[in-house]
Formats: sequence, structure tokens, C-alpha cells
Amino acid sequence: MTSWGKTAARSVTTSIVAASLCAAMTQPCAAAPEPIYPSSTDVAGAQARVQDAATSVARIDAELAAARAANEQSAVDAQVAAEAYNAAEVERAAAEAAHASAERRAHEAASQADAAALALSRYAAEMFQGGSSLGQLDVFFGGGPGETLDRALGLEAVGDERARVLDEAARARGLADALRREALAAQERLSAASAAASAAMQLAKVRADGTAALTVAAQARSEAALVELAALRQTSVELERQRQAGLAAAEQARIEAENRQRAEEAARQEAARVAAAAQAAADRARAVAAAAAAAAPRPTTPPVTPTTSAPRSSSVTTPSPSTQPAPPSPSTQPSTTTPAPSAPAPAPAPAPAPAPAGQAGGASVAVAFAKAQLGEPYVWAATGPNSWDCSGLTMKAWAAAGVKIPRVASDQYYFTKRVALANLLPGDLVFSSNSSGIYHVAIYVGNSQVIHAPQTGDVVRYRSLYTMTNLMPSGGRVSS
Repeated sequence: MTSWGKTAARSVTTSIVAASLCAAMTQPCAAAPEPIYPSSTDVAGAQARVQDAATSVARIDAELAAARAANEQSAVDAQVAAEAYNAAEVERAAAEAAHASAERRAHEAASQADAAALALSRYAAEMFQGGSSLGQLDVFFGGGPGETLDRALGLEAVGDERARVLDEAARARGLADALRREALAAQERLSAASAAASAAMQLAKVRADGTAALTVAAQARSEAALVELAALRQTSVELERQRQAGLAAAEQARIEAENRQRAEEAARQEAARVAAAAQAAADRARAVAAAAAAAAPRPTTPPVTPTTSAPRSSSVTTPSPSTQPAPPSPSTQPSTTTPAPSAPAPAPAPAPAPAPAGQAGGASVAVAFAKAQLGEPYVWAATGPNSWDCSGLTMKAWAAAGVKIPRVASDQYYFTKRVALANLLPGDLVFSSNSSGIYHVAIYVGNSQVIHAPQTGDVVRYRSLYTMTNLMPSGGRVSS
């Protein structure tokens, strides 16, 4: 092949390869599909699905929040019922003690009445053996004690001894009858208190069981809701659990802020009340001092005689400065002479103010006792040693410090001295209340923390003071 032919062949080959490469490179471009533009119907459907998912998320969030609130309210109801049972049991115990005392006194009075009747019978026998008439004694055996006494004392034939015997027998029988009626009334009170305690116990059991069942159901519902939320939001269940914990924490922060605001307002009102009381006391003291000064007799000044050349009257006892004798020395000065005023002695240093009750050693013992029970289970109506309800824990904590306080939370509130939450000291008690009254109590341990026995299914534990539900604006200080 000539050189031209070779050159031509190379040119053709190059052209074919180039054409093939160009075809290979342009083939995909030629095969690419046309861009798809979603219709308005597609866009609307996608937006609806997003909106449905958002609505479902909001619904589930609301359901979980409602479940938490319902669980909290159920716990409050159970605490109210448990404290009602505690109060009913305290009343039953008091009625039982009163009944036992009334029965004992009635029995003693009956024995005394029997002894008086026996003495009366012996006296009648002595009269009969002596030949005396029994007519005056027949009235005793034939009528009531009051009627007998009136009739017997009205008989002139009844002598002093006879009247004494009749009077003692009548009074003994009357006292026995009165105490028997008192014992019957105590028995009725005991029966009523026992029935009330039994009914309160049944209600407390129902409320406690209901709280436990609601807690289990709420936990199961929460887990299912977390799975649903994770699918809707395309996240993990763990992230949704954290999110719900954050929502719950936000709710607790709201409660805490409200409680702090109420506590601060209560502290301001208390400070204003104390200042007003101090001002009123100062005003009363000034008024009393002014009245005393006005009522005090004023010294009378003798009339001044015009000065003349005549000598002074002998009635003027005050010598002139030039003739006034020197005052006697302290060793010779008569006791009736008023000493010259001297500089006031310095006032003694005031004694240190006593430490508040919450700072006393008893408070530290009570707090230490409460800390030792951390982790032990809540059981309604329990007072230890291994399980507790709220007021049982605080009662035994202060009992360990040697101070007896009432059993029931509401009684503990009225037993203690009011103190603003801002001024709490370790050992002070704090309370929760609603329309049913005071139903929960905890012991303050410092740093805005309390220890309490919360509810069925929980254990003795710490809690932030201001996150307590239905927190009362003032606490109680135990006088130790």
C-alpha cells in the first residue's frame, strides 16, 4: 500500500473511532427521561400526609401529657384517701381508749353503788333487829335514787345517820347510772369510729390499687405511643423517650416557677404583716408612754414673792449658792438624801438569741433518720420500720429526735409553727393541700430539697421542694 493509502486508511479509522466515541457519549443524553413535575394534586396529598403526621404527633403528645396528669391526680387521690384513713384510725383509737376508760369508771361506780346498797341493807337489818320502823327505808327500795333521796330527807323521823346512809346510797347509784350511760355513749362512738375507719380503709385500698393499675397502663400506653411517634417523625424510640422526658421536665419547671412565685408572694405578705405588727406595737408603746406622762403629777411651784430689802422668809428652804453647805461625804450622807445623778452604767450585753428549732440537734437527728429510709417502699398507712407513708415517715423521724408529733399530715401542720418557705431550715415540714385539705407532708433537708414517701409504687426519695404538687406557701417548724 502506498503512503497515501496508509494515510487515508488511518484517517478513516480515526474517524470511525471518533464517531463511535461520540455515539457512546451522546447515547445516555439521548436516553434521559423528561423531568417530572408533580401535579397540584400530588402536592396537596403530600401536604395532607405531613399535616396528618403532625396532627398525630400533637395528639399523642397530648395523650401522654394527659396520662402523666391523670397518674399524678390518681396519686393525689390515693394520698387523700390514705390520710383520711389515718385520721379515721386515730379517731378509732381515741374512741377505743375513751370507751375503755368509761367502762372502767362505770364498773368502779357500780361496785361502789353495790357496796352502798349493801351498807344500806345492813343498816336496815340493824334497824329491824332493834325494833325500828323500816318505813323510811322502804321509800329507798321502792323508787329511783333522786325520788328516794327527796322523800327520805323530807321525813322528820329520819335521823342524821339514816339520812347519811340514804344519801350515800343514792349518790352512788346515781353516779353508777350516769357512768353507765357514758359508757354506752362511748361504745356508740367507738362503733361509729370503727365503721368509719373500715370504710376509709376500703377506699384507701381501692385508690391505691387504682393508682398502681393506672401507672402500669400509662407505662404501656407510653411505650406504644413512643413507637408510633418514632415512625411518624422518622426518629428512634430512644430519641422520642428523651423528647417526652424533656416535655415532662418543662411541665415540672412550670410548676416550680409557679410555686416559687407563690412562696415569694407569701414571704412578702408575711414581711409586711410583721412590719405592720411592729409598727402597731411601737405606736401603742408611744401612746402608753404619752398617757403615763400626762397622768403623772406635776411638781407644784410656790408663788414667788416680789423681792424687797426685807430679809428672806424662813419658809424658803433653798439656800443661796453662796450659803449652801457642801454636800456630805458618801460615808456620812443620810440614806434619805437622793444621791446626785451619775453617768448611766453601760447596758449589759444581750444574751445570744436561742437557735431556731430547725437548727436544734433534734432537727439533725430527724433529717438523719429520714435519709436512712431512702429507697424503702411507700405503703399507705405504714409507719415503718421498712415501709412508710408520708406522715408516718415524718412522725417517726421526729420521734427519733425525741419529739412526739401527731400522726396525720393535717394535724402535723397545725401542731407546727408557720414559717415561710424562703426561711425553711432542715427538719422543717412542708405540706401539699387541695380542696380536700392537707394530704401530703415531707421533711426539708436543705438546698431546696425534701425527703418524702410519695405514692404507691414509689420509694422514699429526694425531691425538689418547689416541684411538689399543690405545695402550700408556708411550712411548719417543730419545737424541739
